[in-house]
Amino acid sequence: MRLFTSKLNGLVLLALLSLFSVSEAVAQTAILIEDESFKTDAQAAIDSLYNQNQEEARQILKPWIDSNPDHPLWVLWDGMELWWTVLKDLHNTEHDEEFFNVMKRADYEASKLLRRDRDHPDALIIRAIANGYTARHYSNREEWLTAANIGRKAYQAYSRLMEVVPGLPDNTFAEGMKRYYAAYIPENYPVVRAVSWFLPDGDREEGLNLLEIASQEGVFSRPEATYFLGNIYLNYESNYEQALNYFHGLVNQYPNNTFYSRLYTRTLNHLNRYNDVIEFADVTLEKSENLPVKERRILEEEIHYWLGLAEYKQGNFVEALDSFKKSYDTGRELPNPEIRPIQALAAYQAGRTSERLNNSEEAGLYYRKVLEHNNSDEAKRLARQRIEAIN
Repeated sequence: MRLFTSKLNGLVLLALLSLFSVSEAVAQTAILIEDESFKTDAQAAIDSLYNQNQEEARQILKPWIDSNPDHPLWVLWDGMELWWTVLKDLHNTEHDEEFFNVMKRADYEASKLLRRDRDHPDALIIRAIANGYTARHYSNREEWLTAANIGRKAYQAYSRLMEVVPGLPDNTFAEGMKRYYAAYIPENYPVVRAVSWFLPDGDREEGLNLLEIASQEGVFSRPEATYFLGNIYLNYESNYEQALNYFHGLVNQYPNNTFYSRLYTRTLNHLNRYNDVIEFADVTLEKSENLPVKERRILEEEIHYWLGLAEYKQGNFVEALDSFKKSYDTGRELPNPEIRPIQALAAYQAGRTSERLNNSEEAGLYYRKVLEHNNSDEAKRLARQRIEAIN
């Protein structure tokens, strides 16, 4: 009996030690998002990352990485760095697999932490962000079902985070996106309206207001919320002045981020502010001389296109033709030129401008180039019309 009791006590002690070790492991995984010093450093690091200075961002985070080397946040950070490689040139697919794998690993590492501590706020944030970025990129690749399934995982993590840390400003980003699109989609896609009961309650104005809060106060979501506000006003609300305000803010805060420069130039064109397009394009192209060759080409392909449109609208056809040619020729040096929309558009505009300069032969050459591309059906339709007209 004494032997049995001794064994039983030993098992109880072993169990208690096991529980203690688990508790100790959980305690060792710090909750960084609740540390005000970390929030300050994280915002500064994100600003550096979005301004395309990865080394500076890593240096800001180094003390936190050194003191918490096993925290899953650093795997997510690897994915966020890679995201900018992907986003700068969405028509290049060579980094997709690496990006998806890193974000999958970030989600896995967060899930391991959640198995030990089911409501660890950092792990919930990591799952939300990793799956959110992944879903967004699958939608870029028009893999809608996969994007929807992974996006659901992101929102589930955000939903739990709202309960665990209700005052976190980043929560307003997810809620704002949900509110806006749950209202916008049924209103604008009749096929969805029949099953709109399946969607959460939507409110476009409330969604925009929540995104505004995230753009001002969010830790991880601040610049993303600002981008989505600009994108929504540009593409869905057709409020170009408001879109310009957000993109102008991003350009000012992240002057080295060429992605935002391209969006800003595009929005100026929507507002017919052609003098401003030309002025901004000239400054941007001059600064681009310091960029790595590939990144410079990505920027120049688009900036030369918008510059050409502005010059054409002002009646400067010689300058416009030169800009359209530069846009087209630069894009030919980039990956997958046959699927790059600006290639077809630049070729069509070069043909159109050549006609205005009474050079039908060159116009026909560029119109035929349009037909070689696997995008922009409208540009192809117009190019065929012009080929018939000049032959």
